[in-house]
Amino acid sequence: MEDKLEEVLAQYTVQAGNRKRVRGAILLETEEGLCLLREFSGKRGHLEFEEALKNHLTEQGYSLVDRAVRNNRGELLTRDGAGGLWLMKQWFSGRECDLRDAGQVKQAMVHLAKLHQWMVQDESWEQREEMQLAAADLAREAEQGEENCDTQKPVSLPIARDFFGRRNRELKRVHTYIRNKRRKNEMELALLDAFSHYYEQGCEAQKLDVEEKNYEHLLKSACEEKRIIHGSYNYHNVLFHGKDIITTNFDNAKIGIQVLDLYGFLRKVMEKNGWRQELGMQLIEAYRKQRKLSTEECHLLYTLLLYPEKYWKQCNFYYNGKKSWVSGKSYEKLLRIRKQESGRLQFLEMTKGLLF
Repeated sequence: MEDKLEEVLAQYTVQAGNRKRVRGAILLETEEGLCLLREFSGKRGHLEFEEALKNHLTEQGYSLVDRAVRNNRGELLTRDGAGGLWLMKQWFSGRECDLRDAGQVKQAMVHLAKLHQWMVQDESWEQREEMQLAAADLAREAEQGEENCDTQKPVSLPIARDFFGRRNRELKRVHTYIRNKRRKNEMELALLDAFSHYYEQGCEAQKLDVEEKNYEHLLKSACEEKRIIHGSYNYHNVLFHGKDIITTNFDNAKIGIQVLDLYGFLRKVMEKNGWRQELGMQLIEAYRKQRKLSTEECHLLYTLLLYPEKYWKQCNFYYNGKKSWVSGKSYEKLLRIRKQESGRLQFLEMTKGLLF
């Protein structure tokens, strides 16, 4: 491994000093600052898109992003002797966003709203060198039969046509399977006991989605306005260093409905804080004060919050895993979900009054 690392580093102009292994990567101290080196498993075309987006953010006045470091040949990716690809990125010292720190999560929410305002493709986007390189890489990948990762098309979102209906059918399938079992363990009994309550919520979310068609309208608008989402705006990818907020890992950034970033971050914060209603209201208002939400966005946000995603995840994990033993961790999660449900329902009621 060390020989491979030296082989890769020799292809960069940066001089690496101290090195430390961190979560699937190697942190390097260089004269230019911190860098992160990791093996690359994504799509080259999308990587060029990411760099175009980060350059765009820098032009908007925000440069605290993990831009890639090009090697001696001016390339973003470096190949080792075994054919593996490596990516080096600028990195920053800082601490991950603490979801239990109300001040930090409010700052992170305001920052997300600013990102959404900045992350809109301008008229010169297609003329950028990075996008021309991305187009060439995408064409080459298509010729090689690789999966198309056309960044100009809508992102594959955590919501799609009949998204709620499909998930509700999955819940029914799990319910039927467990109900027909002769012997049921404590996890299965707990899933059965909670089913009717959460399935009713799922059906209500599905009904709202069908009646209002907010997703279809917002997706069309996102494509026309070329609005980009981060795609994985979570506490791992938001770093605090003094008064600065650093945003990393734009691997899932594409054209899409920006309120999905808001939903994902908000839901995770609420889960970690026992669905504290006042905190949730403050977070939504902090975002809206920076970037106004349309009526369609407000309604979609409520619909997403209404759907029992955590319960669905536990059902999905159970159904697709080994059923001969009970995962203690999964059982504890399910009990915690049930315990927090009263607070979640109160938050949904307050949110509905605020967003509708």
